[in-house]
Amino acid sequence: MKQKKVGIIVVTFNRKKLLKECLQSLLKQTYKNFEILLIDNASTDGTHEYVEELIDGKVVQYFNTGANLGGAGGFNYGVREAMKHDYDYVWLMDDDSIADDPKALEILVDRAAYLKDDFSFLAGVVKWTDGNLCVMNIPKLDERGWHDKISLYKEGLVPIESSTFVSFFANMKIVKKAGLPIKEFFIYGDDWEYSLRLRKYAQPYMVTDSVMTHKMGVNVNASIVDCPPERIGRCYYDYRNQAYVIRKYGEKKDKVKRKYLYFAFVWNILRRANGKRLKRLYTLNKGYFAGMFFRPKIEKK
Repeated sequence: MKQKKVGIIVVTFNRKKLLKECLQSLLKQTYKNFEILLIDNASTDGTHEYVEELIDGKVVQYFNTGANLGGAGGFNYGVREAMKHDYDYVWLMDDDSIADDPKALEILVDRAAYLKDDFSFLAGVVKWTDGNLCVMNIPKLDERGWHDKISLYKEGLVPIESSTFVSFFANMKIVKKAGLPIKEFFIYGDDWEYSLRLRKYAQPYMVTDSVMTHKMGVNVNASIVDCPPERIGRCYYDYRNQAYVIRKYGEKKDKVKRKYLYFAFVWNILRRANGKRLKRLYTLNKGYFAGMFFRPKIEKK
C-alpha cells in the first residue's frame, strides 16, 4: 500500500533559534514521507541564512511571503502552497513548536488510517516546557453525541470541536472543500474559525499519545486585562476576530455570553488592569465593534 504523504507547514517570523530547533525535531520524525514548507513572514533577523543548512529544496522548502502577514496570513500562504502538491494531510505549526517525540507524526498518520480518513483534522496534545499542558493549546471538547464515539477513547481518539495551529493535522480532502485559513485575521482566532469550518464536513479528534512541546514564553492565556502594555494593540485582532466567529458559528447562548464577557472585561480593566486602562478600553471597544462589520472572504485556493 502506498504511504500517505504529509505536507508540514511551519510559519516563522524573527525566531530563528526556535525555528531551527523546530525543523531539527521534524527531521528526526520516524515517519519519513513528508515535506516541510517553511513559510517565512519576511523575517529581518537573518532567519533564512541561519537555517540554510537545513533547506535543501526537497524535504525542506523555503518560501518568503515578502511581508509580515501575521500567523493567519502565513498559514493561508502555506495551505495555498500545499494545495499545489499531492499531500494527503497537512500538519500545521508555529516556529516555537518542538516535536520532541520522534513518533508524534507517525502516531497521527496511524490514527488517520484507523479512522479510514473519516475525520476533518486531528490535534496532538501540546505541552509546555515544564511538562504541563500548554494552556492556550487545549482543544475544546465536542459535547455532541460523545457517547456514540466512546469506543474510540481506547484508541486515544477524543472528539473535539476546535484546536489551535500547533500540531494541527488536517485531512487534505476536507481542506480542499473548506478552503484556506482567513488571512485577514492576521493573528488570533484564525485556527478557531478554521477548526469550526472543517468540522462542518467531518468530526475532528484529539490524539492523546501524539505529543508536542510549545516553547512559548509563559504558560498563560493572557487577556486584554493583564497582557503587557506593548501587546495591547494586538488584542484588537483578538476581539474583532472573536466577534466574527461567534456571529458566524455561534449559537444564541454564545452571543449572549459574548455580551456578558464584554462588560466583564470592561469592569476588570477598570478594577484591576495594571496600567494603560484607557488604551485597553479603547482597544477592546475598537475590536468589539469592528467585529460587527468584519466580513472577510473565504478563499478556496
